Amino acid sequence: MKNSAPRILLLALAVFGAASLRARPAEARLIDLHAGAIAGGVTGWGTTANTPDFFKRRGGPGVGAELGVKLLIFDVSVNFLQIFDSSGRGATLTQGLFGVNIDVPVGNQKFQDGVERGKSKNIIRPIANIGVALGTPEPVHLPVDNAQLSSKGLVSYWGVGYEHFINEFMGVGAVANFGYHYFIGGGKSEDPTVMNQSHSAGYQFAGFATLTFHLGY
Repeated sequence: MKNSAPRILLLALAVFGAASLRARPAEARLIDLHAGAIAGGVTGWGTTANTPDFFKRRGGPGVGAELGVKLLIFDVSVNFLQIFDSSGRGATLTQGLFGVNIDVPVGNQKFQDGVERGKSKNIIRPIANIGVALGTPEPVHLPVDNAQLSSKGLVSYWGVGYEHFINEFMGVGAVANFGYHYFIGGGKSEDPTVMNQSHSAGYQFAGFATLTFHLGY
């Protein structure tokens, strides 16, 4: 599973992207620069025996921000999540993701004026991403270095999002994802009482409410 999972994910992502490109809605933006806030949480579990897993130990509610650019259906983004625990600010998760992100219009609400006249106000988005992630067990202090990291490695997500456009440039919505991760340890131990922390594989869930600003055409 450790060796085959990333290759399976890459193959599925390529197939999903090829099929989605053929089905691209005519009203989708050619280029979409997007930035916004997220609020929700992450959780998960590990499948590597006797090894602490970041998502199981550090998962919880959090807030953060995301910045990205989308060309046709292909999206590149970076997001940061500050996770909270009973003591306040706790772990952090920073991710750089690449994948396919399809706008599927739903409902009868459409813009009647402006540059996006006739565009649907409600969008459903099937999403598939793969990328890299950095996890810290405590709040980060700039500049971030390996000594602050407890986990780093590969992540993937498969899910769906919904967005309602308040106007042509701003939307509110929600996204729910499920995925696989493979992490190696950083300079900071996830659990000082456990010796085997060289790697951790497992699965994770993520769900967020979103407020996003769009600029594109």
